[in-house]
Amino acid sequence: MEASAATILPPRRLTIKKRAALGLLASVLGFVTFQNYYNSISLVDDSLSQRQLSSSWIERHPERGVSAWARNNFRPLSSAPGEKETVLFWHIPKSGGTTAKSIYRCLDQTIASRLPPSVSRTNDKELIEFKPYGERRGTYVNVDMTTRSGMLRAEKMGLVASGKADMLFAMDLSFAGEHLYDKEHKGRILG
Repeated sequence: MEASAATILPPRRLTIKKRAALGLLASVLGFVTFQNYYNSISLVDDSLSQRQLSSSWIERHPERGVSAWARNNFRPLSSAPGEKETVLFWHIPKSGGTTAKSIYRCLDQTIASRLPPSVSRTNDKELIEFKPYGERRGTYVNVDMTTRSGMLRAEKMGLVASGKADMLFAMDLSFAGEHLYDKEHKGRILG
């Protein structure tokens, strides 16, 4: 019995250096495999691969996927920002939009967004810039950009034309783009 017990060896443990080497090897193999897979994908139109989001490509192919409101009411990314452009931020819930609002507030940008009813001033008859949380928490415009009725109210009051807001935060990008911007008051889209 004692002889057979002596022949059973305990499992060998890998040292930290060996674990690191195996991890590095697995990472390199994973990268090479992904790279080969990515390079083997054939696109329907190979000319789209590098220029798909290029504004010059969009100008040459307006029928491919760019809505008329986006072509007419917003500046291409290749052009320099204008002196007073109102930026439309596409706010997708649970994807960092609230953090973006906080950052732009800290940058002293005037924001058009939804506010809690306790501080909201959406019943006012004219556009007003106000500081609902005091001097250190940012400036807002009294419109609700989360509903279509709020955006129509902002359109009727001439929000973009007034230049009172630096940033608009809206979840319905196409509705906001169609109703708030025009050829004379172009903006940019962020998301």
